[in-house]
Amino acid sequence: MNVKKHGSGFPEVQLKHKPRKLRQTWIKDVGYHEAPHYLERMGLLELDDFLQVAADRIDYAKLTTPQVLYSPPEWLSKKLKLYRDFGVEPYLDHTYFKFAYKKNCVEEAIRHARNLGFSLMEFMNTGNDVSEKQWMQWRRFAIDNSMRFMYEHHPLRNWKEGSPDHASSAEDILNTAAPFLEDGAEYIVLDHEEFEIQQDQAKVVFDQVIKNVGLERLCFEVTSPREGLKQWLADLSEYVKLFGPDCNTCNIMPSQLLQVEPIRDNNLLRQF
Repeated sequence: MNVKKHGSGFPEVQLKHKPRKLRQTWIKDVGYHEAPHYLERMGLLELDDFLQVAADRIDYAKLTTPQVLYSPPEWLSKKLKLYRDFGVEPYLDHTYFKFAYKKNCVEEAIRHARNLGFSLMEFMNTGNDVSEKQWMQWRRFAIDNSMRFMYEHHPLRNWKEGSPDHASSAEDILNTAAPFLEDGAEYIVLDHEEFEIQQDQAKVVFDQVIKNVGLERLCFEVTSPREGLKQWLADLSEYVKLFGPDCNTCNIMPSQLLQVEPIRDNNLLRQF
């Protein structure tokens, strides 16, 4: 393998130009609303500086729901524009949909998000709590309001506390995702907890999903720091080992971002 080097003689980070289908990295932007679980803060000045350094490594940015709900709309719109100015697509976390469902305001929430400037959001699996007819109506409403979407697959316990803690089969994932993909979902996001409860079957199950939809349609989520400070590293290392360095990954914190490519490419300097 030829390793590209810059003037210093050290290996360079090699990234394809955006938009790219593989080797994507999606970050998590918590704004100012996630203490004490996160110490990172991303205001407009910090974000501008960060993107000047790292924007070429970022494909999407997930803005957490408390930030979306409780930040000044004018400030939030500036943040969305800043991301787009640097070629990064901001999107809404699945908890935005989940909270809207609990408050019985899904359509109003989609319309509100569009007014703020979002054009991409996550939906998730809901067991039998949402009928397929209702899902069709919500997906159609999103499309009619120019809101693109993706589908995130979770263990059912993440939707409804007390649900059986069973790993999904490949058929479960594919069958639940199919209506979303048919209506234009851009990705299937695989929640890190789904990967963890698969244990030794993770490669078999996820390889079957890859075979059916393609690696470029999947994004593998790593664990948030609130659930384990170093678990993200174990998750990402395992994804690269099992599915290759070009697999897409998400839920990366800004402070973790510059460490992602060294995990994918052993020629690069690792700092941990």
